[in-house]
Amino acid sequence: MSWGFFLGASLSCGLLLAGCAQTINSPDVTAVSSSQPGTALQPATTLQPGAAEQPYPTQGPETPCEGGPLGCAEYTTVRGTDATGNVAWLESEPLRVSSRHANGQWTLFVHTPCNHLQVAVSVQANVMTQLWMAATDRGCEGPTASYQAWTEKLFEQPVQWKLDGDVLTLRNSHATIEFKES
Repeated sequence: MSWGFFLGASLSCGLLLAGCAQTINSPDVTAVSSSQPGTALQPATTLQPGAAEQPYPTQGPETPCEGGPLGCAEYTTVRGTDATGNVAWLESEPLRVSSRHANGQWTLFVHTPCNHLQVAVSVQANVMTQLWMAATDRGCEGPTASYQAWTEKLFEQPVQWKLDGDVLTLRNSHATIEFKES
């Protein structure tokens, strides 16, 4: 076979694919194409909204983290205790926690030494109660597997939370953990 054949085939495929391309609409751009009987298809044209037009209703500056238990900050553990005493690994391999609001509920994002947890919570005054929990599955080995289980156990029961400046405290019968804003 000759290179001319490959070049011709490549160009034909490229033109065929270009004819199938679509314009993706965004809130500020509207795609319009027309086809009249007996005429060739016209390429899509984009129209920008005029100065008086709004492409969609204006929404407030709300972000998915404002107004929640942790605001828009991320917190990192500085110390913790449980029934056995000091939980030293919280200092050397800290947890990081933040929150977001989506689909009408608050979700805590907890980074453990080997995985990530998403804990959907209901928030009543100073108590967070787990609605559901999901974890990544990276196959924790050695002590990090027990750190993961320990962290999951924390959220299996309601957690009292207190935010004092840049210090967050989570507390229940399983543990008391102090975090500092990162």
